[in-house]
Amino acid sequence: MRYGRYGYAHILMRVSLGIVFTWIGIDILRSPDAWIGFLPSSLPFGLDRALALKLNGALDLGLGLVLMWGHWPKLAALLAGLHLASIIVVHGVDAVIIRDIGLLGTALALFVWPYHRRKRWRWGRKAHYNEGAIDE
Repeated sequence: MRYGRYGYAHILMRVSLGIVFTWIGIDILRSPDAWIGFLPSSLPFGLDRALALKLNGALDLGLGLVLMWGHWPKLAALLAGLHLASIIVVHGVDAVIIRDIGLLGTALALFVWPYHRRKRWRWGRKAHYNEGAIDE
């Protein structure tokens, strides 16, 4: 995919957000005791707090890797934005959540970023970029 004349800015934002999500996901899975206090005491569906924390760490790790990989940037940015928005709704605004608001803005910017599909060469066909037609 091409991201217009600001392609490097898109890559920098996507990879940086991916690093943050990957780092947090690994840290949650490595030291859950440091993160368990951020979860509410009662969770929906009778979910255990330790299991919910592991699922959250796996989600963060997966989103971070997909963001850095760069193949589904809009989907990954949308899921990251929804995840961050849910964290903000659950915790409310305090001194720590302010960082999540910045990350949410980055995820939303990646989600609405315009991109253009590059025409590809096909076997036996030649793509013409000037006319938009395909000769056989």
